[in-house]
Amino acid sequence: MGPITNYQLPITMVHFKIGFQHFNSFADITFSLAKTLDKMGIPISVEPSKIASHVTRICTEEENTLITKWIRNPPSDLFQIKWSHYWKPYFLKELNAHLNLELFAINYEFATNRDEFDYWMYDVVNNTSHKLAVSEYSKNVLIQAGCPATNASVLPLGFNPFISELYSYKIQNFYKLQKTRPDVKSILHMTNSFDIYRFGTDVAIQAFCQEFKYESHVELIIKDGGKHPELIIELIRDFEKNFGAFKPIIHIIPKFFDKKELAEFYLSADAFLAPFRGEGFAIKILDAFAAGLPVAMTLYGGPTDYANNANCYPISYDIIPVGKCYDTQYLKIGNSPHWAEPNVQSVREQLRKIVEDPMRFQVAQKARETADLFDWEATAKKLLRLMRQLF
Repeated sequence: MGPITNYQLPITMVHFKIGFQHFNSFADITFSLAKTLDKMGIPISVEPSKIASHVTRICTEEENTLITKWIRNPPSDLFQIKWSHYWKPYFLKELNAHLNLELFAINYEFATNRDEFDYWMYDVVNNTSHKLAVSEYSKNVLIQAGCPATNASVLPLGFNPFISELYSYKIQNFYKLQKTRPDVKSILHMTNSFDIYRFGTDVAIQAFCQEFKYESHVELIIKDGGKHPELIIELIRDFEKNFGAFKPIIHIIPKFFDKKELAEFYLSADAFLAPFRGEGFAIKILDAFAAGLPVAMTLYGGPTDYANNANCYPISYDIIPVGKCYDTQYLKIGNSPHWAEPNVQSVREQLRKIVEDPMRFQVAQKARETADLFDWEATAKKLLRLMRQLF
């Protein structure tokens, strides 16, 4: 296949066999990638579906018009893309193009591949679609499970573009901000109450309360992307029951944010805490990098594609069997799945270091420079290069 710019483009070139009837990370990532391709002049289509109200709310009028146009466009038989996932509405979708591609992310690894895999992993390893793993970690899990290396590539994701637009204002006021707020006041933790243990929310609460038990000058802000903030309140109450009352303030914010509001939310914080157990890529952490926040995080899994000892505050961990999480509720996972167990003492030490480290601005600047390499235009260009090579 020659350069796409010289190719006689059909009515549509790339079809996303992904709908917008649900508001989730699949829809969010699909929209960002599709919008970028559309802006680059690549004709696309998406699966016809009712558009979820949350999707409509986060989109501008122009963006909603775009989605409607994509739905009406006839599907391309050149390139088709879907998400590889165990949820049946995604798993059962069939691709029938000249080149079929599956986006793939996983939050854990397998210690063996001797036993029969669950139906999802068996399918993704053995079907003929080319896998677009969102990180080297996810790609390596596929290969170790038996997927041919030639049938898997890495397609990294991008951060919220509104963060870049608003970040310049933050830089203009940087020195003023240092003078008026020289200390870390608010630490942001992003979670989802559907899967709070995977995100390490229990560890975040325990470490924060233990480290700042007698101090009230630092607050932990927990943004819940799920619908059960009462589960987070229960974790706080359990901690108080076991360890006694504490002075530090914890705010739980279950409010829904659109993209711009979310960018403003990141930029309003002073630091970011992510003691997760498993992540395939973690856009939320990349967003924190893009916002120029010092980040304390488990240095494991997908985020190691962009995070290292120089641009974050790494939390030490042990590799342990996968515990309670969304996946174990829906899958009978074999072959000894493992992920990270963040060390609570290490979380405490890195939190303290962020609060007191005079070099945190330099660490955060390195994170910001790293995030610039992971925008959606770079993702779209890499996808187009892969399609040329594989077609």
